[in-house]
Amino acid sequence: RSAMVTPSLLAACGGGMGTGPDPEGGVQPPPNGVAQFTVSPLDLDRIPLLVPLGHLAPPGHVLPTDHVYFYQVNFDQRPIVPSTAVLPVYAPATGAVNFMLHQAGDDWKVQFISTRDFSYYIDHLQPLPTLKVGSIVQAGDQIGTTNPGGALDLGAYDLRTTRRGFLVPARYPDQSLHCVSPWAYFTEPLRTTMYAKMRRHPAVADKDGQIDFDVAGRLVGNWFEESVPVDQTASGPAGWPKSLAFVFDEVDPRVVRISIGGTVAPPGIWGIPEDAPPPATVSVASGLVAYRLMYTESTTIQYGLMLVQLTADDRLMVEVFVGNQQGGGAFTTAARIYRR
Repeated sequence: RSAMVTPSLLAACGGGMGTGPDPEGGVQPPPNGVAQFTVSPLDLDRIPLLVPLGHLAPPGHVLPTDHVYFYQVNFDQRPIVPSTAVLPVYAPATGAVNFMLHQAGDDWKVQFISTRDFSYYIDHLQPLPTLKVGSIVQAGDQIGTTNPGGALDLGAYDLRTTRRGFLVPARYPDQSLHCVSPWAYFTEPLRTTMYAKMRRHPAVADKDGQIDFDVAGRLVGNWFEESVPVDQTASGPAGWPKSLAFVFDEVDPRVVRISIGGTVAPPGIWGIPEDAPPPATVSVASGLVAYRLMYTESTTIQYGLMLVQLTADDRLMVEVFVGNQQGGGAFTTAARIYRR
């Protein structure tokens, strides 16, 4: 039985390679670039499902993702009908190619700068052979194709804004620290059409999602095993297994999710019982807290037990007992220390 409720093809999206525009040297933004999207990267008639910021998929995305997704497959309908379509990908905004990251086979991550402050990137793209670093594309130009049946990632960041929910900004790349919701940057009527396809609970008014949940002195948010240097970004294979997040489901943000990258337990996403202490309320004063880790597709089947204790506002002791069905316990010598 898996803890995952989202497709594994999203688990290995490209890491945080975004470095921001560099108008003082290197690639320059085009003179007609603007911080908005006027064209959908994919034909929306072929895309049944869109995903907001904050997707979780350990081990590649232990922390809430700083990009959004276009699905070719509707995973919320049964039976699931797979797709093998190769779709043209279009530039959503005018921009200059700032970097191209080759990941595997024909799979690439490509970043574009539109203004001195605004950049966007598309991941899991098969780029056209003519697309090179320094190339200028106009909104609506074809820049490549999808992988057969594959999802497409779209990320955007604006240096005029900074995420306030990261307590230690040095741990995050620009594309996370200055992340914005791409959906909010689309012009109408595209934006409304996209929100209608969003994989978001209908009772939740916010369709954009969130990635930064840290609160000083509270359990909620992101944590890193104490051996991870502060200046090592939270993205990338070296940081994934040593990351831990007490956050919220991207489909229904009213629901708590515990995302484990490894180290304390195998990678996975877990729920907690409704009567468990919300991580946003757990502090040093709470002492030892025991969480029954529940499978996300069930509120009655338990995976194991997690013990947590804030020993300081920025210091967390954690231990997971896989298979333990009890409601309490005590730390052993296997407990690990995490920090912000």
